[in-house]
Amino acid sequence: MIPRRMCFAGLLLAFVLAPMTLAAQEKVGEVTRLEGRAARGDGADLALGAPIRRFETVLTGGLSRLEITFVDNGVLVLGDNARLVIDEYVYAPDAKRGNVALSVVQGAFRAVSGRIAELDGRPYRLRTPLATIGIRGTEFWGGAIDGAFGVALLEGAGLVIENAQGRIEIARVGDGTTLRAGQAPEAPITWSPDKVARAIATVAFRP
Repeated sequence: MIPRRMCFAGLLLAFVLAPMTLAAQEKVGEVTRLEGRAARGDGADLALGAPIRRFETVLTGGLSRLEITFVDNGVLVLGDNARLVIDEYVYAPDAKRGNVALSVVQGAFRAVSGRIAELDGRPYRLRTPLATIGIRGTEFWGGAIDGAFGVALLEGAGLVIENAQGRIEIARVGDGTTLRAGQAPEAPITWSPDKVARAIATVAFRP
């Protein structure tokens, strides 16, 4: 016979873990475009219309593109050989509450912030290996370009980019910064049309 204490402990553990399991299964977006191959962190292939869940890891293959549309109408496009971790994605429109924390660990991306970025405090953060990007109703690009990691403002109100070494703001469309390991983000400068086009090409779908 199983001791009562063990039964109680098992029930208590199940009670504690149930909300965590449900949170991990919560759908926060779905695949709205796919070119090539993309997969979940466990290796399961993603298809058009596949749900994207809170706390999930998403990977893209070589010569691939993936577009995710989130529940607040935010959009994230990943280029090839990218790795995304959804650290947090909560949106409660009735309560005017939300929180987004995404990590693009590898690869190029193009992000369009959704309704969460319009809330008080603008609780939308996108982390890269070199800096954290805070968003204010914005479309922007990030990825490797010209031998470094770049971030450029494509549309919208602006970006705040910071790491342990410093902090900058990008407020003008077409401006970008360069990020290097162990250094503060460089002061924003206007990118040439050619550089912007090359950046966008890293996440563009084939016609």
